[in-house]
Amino acid sequence: MSTTKYESMKIPILKKSEYPTWKVKMLMYLEAMDPDYLDRIRDGPYIPTRIVERTDTVPEHYVVKAKSDWTPEEKAHVLREPKIKNILHSSLDAVMSNRVIACKSAKEIWDTLETQCQGSASVKKNRRALLIQEYEQFDARPDESLTDLYDRFLTLLNSLSLVDKEYETKDSNTKFLRALPEEWDTHISIIRHEYDLNTVSLDEVYGMLRTHDLEVQQRKNKKSSKAKSIALKARLNQKEKLWRSLEGKQE
Repeated sequence: MSTTKYESMKIPILKKSEYPTWKVKMLMYLEAMDPDYLDRIRDGPYIPTRIVERTDTVPEHYVVKAKSDWTPEEKAHVLREPKIKNILHSSLDAVMSNRVIACKSAKEIWDTLETQCQGSASVKKNRRALLIQEYEQFDARPDESLTDLYDRFLTLLNSLSLVDKEYETKDSNTKFLRALPEEWDTHISIIRHEYDLNTVSLDEVYGMLRTHDLEVQQRKNKKSSKAKSIALKARLNQKEKLWRSLEGKQE
């Protein structure tokens, strides 16, 4: 597969504290470069083999092909391995790169990075439990804007997905709506009545709320501008009266 049109794509750089986001971006990057790259980080290096037919004493089995017997397609598959390793190392700073420098395959680099950033299986299990608890207790923070609340909830859902925990559409929609402050109750009731929370996406729910939020802000800004205009006219009238009073005294 030609990767010419993807050459300008920027390789995602890993920050240990942002590993979950990097993982998603790197998977997208690798898939865009070549979908087969994902097989290599999941299954390990491609090794060309051939079948040895069954004999009276030995069953049919596979053996590794000699390099001289590789087909052009097999050579292309094998060459994917160093390309992926180069991409992964290019995404790391000196410290992280040094931690995986001895890894022999792209899969080993990938798995080692996950352990380095996410911890062992037991650590990941604890993280999963903490994320589930955070989801169950999710609520708006004081003075948090609608967009900030949505972004925080979306980040939580993405983090849960990376530890193999996903919720039904209705569940996540309901959780998000319940997290909103009381001032949203009327609009929440409208959404619940007019839309099926089993099928409408979280983005669509946010979009409806955001539209309402913008309309409210526009009305507030309009009232504020009108109030400022009235106050300005009042000040101008006061100044005008003052000038007239001064002029009358001078006469």
